[in-house]
Amino acid sequence: MSMLQIYMDRRRKIKTEYGIPFECVELARRFYNQYYGLTFPSIRDAYQMFKKIDSLIYTGNNQVILLQTIVAPNIDRICVGDALFWRRKEKNDNYGHVSIIVYSDGKRVVIAQQNQKKPLKEYTTMEIQKKLNIKNGKYMGLKRLPDWIPKPSMIYVKVV
Repeated sequence: MSMLQIYMDRRRKIKTEYGIPFECVELARRFYNQYYGLTFPSIRDAYQMFKKIDSLIYTGNNQVILLQTIVAPNIDRICVGDALFWRRKEKNDNYGHVSIIVYSDGKRVVIAQQNQKKPLKEYTTMEIQKKLNIKNGKYMGLKRLPDWIPKPSMIYVKVV
């Protein structure tokens, strides 16, 4: 299993074909490509990704894979591989934010993110589900691959 790298040290020269290094959308695009061979059209920011990207494209044959968009108050589970989206606000320069769920066992959830102080953040499942299900709260919701696509039990992460 390959390891998902989180770019944090901006002094390093990082070359990536997935977007602007160190940005959250670059991490999401790289994750989908590295683990599933999927990509999505160019977008401005995480907010636009949540609002406009409803499918991913398989790079091998251009097959379209529909994403599930799950919003409050309908979030009853959080799965490894889900993309978690924050609303736009001044703190994130009105771009929104996206992270990837790298671990979820029913009791706790761990997210991986770039462009934030903490590259990994842990929540209790109850805590994050409660926050996700607040209508007009700080989270917009989740994007999820279809259930027929196999998901790893956890995603290994390396902070560089």
